[in-house]
Amino acid sequence: MSQALFSDRIAGWPVAVLRIALGILWLVAVSGKLMHFGQWPEGLHGYLQASSKTAFGFYQGFLAFATVHYQVFAWLVPVGELAVGIGLVLGLLSRLSALVGLFMVLNFWFMKGATFWDPTNHDSLFIMILFALVFTQCGRVLGLDYFLAKKKPNGLLW
Repeated sequence: MSQALFSDRIAGWPVAVLRIALGILWLVAVSGKLMHFGQWPEGLHGYLQASSKTAFGFYQGFLAFATVHYQVFAWLVPVGELAVGIGLVLGLLSRLSALVGLFMVLNFWFMKGATFWDPTNHDSLFIMILFALVFTQCGRVLGLDYFLAKKKPNGLLW
């Protein structure tokens, strides 16, 4: 009985629940930006300017670029968050969704300049979870990647 409990098929369920929960968090994060999109670009601009005091040194150049082009990033951030959230919730191209999410969270962390092991830094938790999801077949249980994997079992994106 214990072998059946820990079989490959059942082991995917906890990862699927984690993937879906994380996807919901991405959708919650983007919902505020979408509901108040009129104020979002200026809010982002102010946040980018304020972050220049806290960002990691190696990230200052990119942050200066993003501040100048904040209106482009005001579109890229919510589109990225929405795509990651939908991909993770639906389990659709879940590895790609997790990789895009990982890229975004790394940028958020670099901008904040927080230490990785600071308990108030939630970015580190997101980074670890997304990293794990990139290397698992997290969308093949309770996800649309299951159907993609039936057609092409060795797909890297699912």
